[in-house]
Amino acid sequence: MAFLNGMCSERCFEPLTDDDLARLSGIAQDVLRDRAFQTPVGRRYKDRLILLALCQGGAQHYVDGVAGVKDLDVWAFFRGGIETPFPWRARWRADFGSSRLGRHPADDGYLGRRVDVMGRSIRANDANGEEAVLAWLHGRSKSGRLLVKRPVIGLFPQALFGKTLWSPASPS
Repeated sequence: MAFLNGMCSERCFEPLTDDDLARLSGIAQDVLRDRAFQTPVGRRYKDRLILLALCQGGAQHYVDGVAGVKDLDVWAFFRGGIETPFPWRARWRADFGSSRLGRHPADDGYLGRRVDVMGRSIRANDANGEEAVLAWLHGRSKSGRLLVKRPVIGLFPQALFGKTLWSPASPS
């Protein structure tokens, strides 16, 4: 079943490009600005974004080109240290839009792959953003333990764009 510029299929095996990552970063930043930062707690994190990263299956596919993409999961990491943590159970959904990646058949109402944006406030003290996120990934949280099973790819800031911040095969 063809759908616009792509196929309607459970997984897309087209390679993810830097253009896709840039588009994904923009979508995630829009979601944060237009939805997350509009909530009372989210507003407090507006200027505390450390890093955006592509995680889970999309990150695995970016690295190996074999896993396929079901949806695209972006994690936003914020500098903690304020009284109320970032809403860790929140998940904001967006549409990647029409592209060669197609869409998942269960995602009615979407033109393209679903983008899930999640966030965490983390201890960042004097560590740089990348170090703070790596420390959180290897900490005690259930989410971190799940995320380290696959690569983590930087989307924002630009200095980390496209960089493999973590890979299960890496010695760190």
